[in-house]
Amino acid sequence: MLIPRTLPEGEAARFLFFIMPKANIRGLDCAAPADKMIPLVLRAQLNAMCRHRELALNWKDPEGVHHMRVLSRRLRSSINDFRPYFRKPDLPRAKLRAVASRLGEVRDIDVALMSLQQLRAKTKGPASDGIKLLATELRARRKIVRTILTTTLQEQALEDVRKEFIAKLRTLPIVVPKEVPAEPAAPAVARSFGSLGTEIVNARVKDFVAASSCLYQPHQIKKLHELRILAKRLRYSMELFALCWGKEWEAMAKEVAHMQTSLGELHDCDVWIQDLGARLKRRSRKTPVAAIDLQIRAGASWLFKHFAAARNEHYRDAVSRWEQWQAEGFLEQIAAKANGQSAEIRGQNDV
Repeated sequence: MLIPRTLPEGEAARFLFFIMPKANIRGLDCAAPADKMIPLVLRAQLNAMCRHRELALNWKDPEGVHHMRVLSRRLRSSINDFRPYFRKPDLPRAKLRAVASRLGEVRDIDVALMSLQQLRAKTKGPASDGIKLLATELRARRKIVRTILTTTLQEQALEDVRKEFIAKLRTLPIVVPKEVPAEPAAPAVARSFGSLGTEIVNARVKDFVAASSCLYQPHQIKKLHELRILAKRLRYSMELFALCWGKEWEAMAKEVAHMQTSLGELHDCDVWIQDLGARLKRRSRKTPVAAIDLQIRAGASWLFKHFAAARNEHYRDAVSRWEQWQAEGFLEQIAAKANGQSAEIRGQNDV
């Protein structure tokens, strides 16, 4: 059974804006050379993720898994941002993906169960009983993925991944092109970390714009999902360099997060619809039909119609936000402000 990540109504904004964990990057100097700061940022993000191990394995509070998962995503997003400057990209990315995947399996079921609990309250009779049975299936699946996560996050196993990452990072050649001087006769200088953010954020904006045409293709499920991922990467990059550029960038990143949410909810509806549709198709062929099958069919049918309607709402939200962005030149504003930050940093360095 595919597991969507749709949050219960009203929960998405709370998770996005109030308890999204970030690494505390001590010693970050935005004016320092970028090749010196990149390892510091990655170490801080890695250590922040690993410190959440015990919280992630505390089943009494499902937010521990959520927090560690978000931190793993931020780390992998930063690696993606900095990869063009790695001359030997041999960081253990596959092992990090495995950790993130195991965290995601547990988190997805946690969120799906919360959603089913809320939706069941809106039903009665066979549909309510069917949703209860579907939730029971998910709880059984959650026991399995929690066991897998426990194995993945064994203290020594996670420490081995951390040590390998740090060791490879220590010897990883990082080459960042120097700043092009404003005056032709002036010598080139090392690019600062804050200035590097301009190049990275502009690249993320360009990626999103290049993929944005799918917003007018409502049935391009895969492409819309990929666009959600690009929105997330843009947001994480903006939030990272907001440490250098100030609070205004956090506010702009929140606007990107709204788009990420709309596209994420859209994708989650697609996952629900795919799974529930396949389930209904299989059960329509079963004869004779047992009482439990009728209940599950009733519950799945109610959910199928609910998510089909919800998908239209989330799709409209995403398209409306995109049209607003185009009318206001929002992404152009991001690029212009990023370029302005770079010029400001160069001016400070000249002084």
